[in-house]
Amino acid sequence: MFHPLTRNRPLSLLLLACFCMGLLAMPAAAATASELLEKAIYAQETVGDLDKAIDIYEQVLNEHEKSAEAAAQAQYRIGLCYEKLGKADKAAGAFQAVIDDFPSAKEWVKQAKGKQPGAPDLLPVPWGDGDEMIMEIKLPNGLAAGQQVFRIAKAEHEGRPVWECDAWQTITLNGMAGKSHVLVDFETFAPIESQWKHTLLGEAQAVYGNDQVEIELAGKDKPSTKQLDSPYYDNEQAAELFRRLPLREGYKAKFDVVAILNNATIPLGLEVTEIETVEVPAGKFECFKLELDIKQTFWISNDEHRYIVKFVAGGAIAELTEIRQAKPNESKLLEGKGFRVTLPPGWYAYAPGEADDEGKTGTTLIGPNASINARIETGPLGKIKEKHDSPRDWAEHALEHYGKQLGNLKLSEKGIEIIKIGDREAVAVEFEYREGKVAKRARRICVFGESTAANLRFTTERDDFEKLVPSFEEIVSSLTIR
Repeated sequence: MFHPLTRNRPLSLLLLACFCMGLLAMPAAAATASELLEKAIYAQETVGDLDKAIDIYEQVLNEHEKSAEAAAQAQYRIGLCYEKLGKADKAAGAFQAVIDDFPSAKEWVKQAKGKQPGAPDLLPVPWGDGDEMIMEIKLPNGLAAGQQVFRIAKAEHEGRPVWECDAWQTITLNGMAGKSHVLVDFETFAPIESQWKHTLLGEAQAVYGNDQVEIELAGKDKPSTKQLDSPYYDNEQAAELFRRLPLREGYKAKFDVVAILNNATIPLGLEVTEIETVEVPAGKFECFKLELDIKQTFWISNDEHRYIVKFVAGGAIAELTEIRQAKPNESKLLEGKGFRVTLPPGWYAYAPGEADDEGKTGTTLIGPNASINARIETGPLGKIKEKHDSPRDWAEHALEHYGKQLGNLKLSEKGIEIIKIGDREAVAVEFEYREGKVAKRARRICVFGESTAANLRFTTERDDFEKLVPSFEEIVSSLTIR
């Protein structure tokens, strides 16, 4: 006789087997971030299987990215593993990812920053006191666009020696001009103070100290303060800094630069990608090709001077045209086409050297700061006399043209006056106008020589005009026209 339990046993076993298979088919509960970290740390520190540890840490990043502390620790430990494997680039990238991706995990960010390289080792200064590098800026099609001047000199600040890093830039195509001035520590090269004025971007000044910078922008009521992580430098001392880096093929560095006009701190990475020979107007140089991760490239001479031979930035190309050493308070003799003039200390000149169809050329005068637009234009006297029979006639026609162009021109109290330039009679016109919200004041001087006609133009903000008059008069009194 069949026993009921016996008869039903196969069914019970089948149901049990199906139940067990169901258990096997169910997914295992996902490991928590803590469990994965524990497993990875064991593989890393006890077993020494670094590749396996990296795999598990990456699992933490993929599955627990919302847990900032756990993910930051995993990212940091990936860096440690790569460090131990001798993969310095990957280690640096992992530590940087902690800083960039997990700013709220402050302890891990702090440890990651501790793994970053300190201030780059700097070479002894390669320049002499008052060294100047003059560069011409061109567009990719070869069109001359302007000039860049770098100058560095010894100075004193609050009783201690410092370096003064000065830069002038003028773009003749749009009338833009800029001037920056940075004081840096004589030994560490850390920035102390910075000033930057730009005719399009505005004006700013900054004071550095105690791992912070206080930036004051023109037109803003209050300065802003930014905390800084060493190493850091001012954007406007970068050219001089590049000259002091221990460059070699494959050299890499990363540090922060502060762009005070933008009120921003920018992480800057750079690498020497190759050594190549570059020929510019100043000569032929073997150079380190220094690629910046902001899409700029500098060529630094591979010699004891470390000149900035060339740079490419923002769609423009700058090439070294002249190297010189200027003495403090030294005037400069400028000889142009059909004229000669002496520039006061701190003034520079840029002339593309290309005459127009009528033989006229223009020389832009660059003042000590970016507050003045000055220019000397010369041409064959015969060509000018075809249109204007005297300097006064030339000046009056120019005044009429300005009036139509500006729409709000007003003669100053001096009006039109006769002056002397050497033994020659000249005509000076002084007037005011508004450019947007800015009140401007300008002076134009026309003079005829034996074979050359010239006009000088000085334009600046009205409030600055009187301060610059002595420089204007010094330039005019030194002018000789052929």
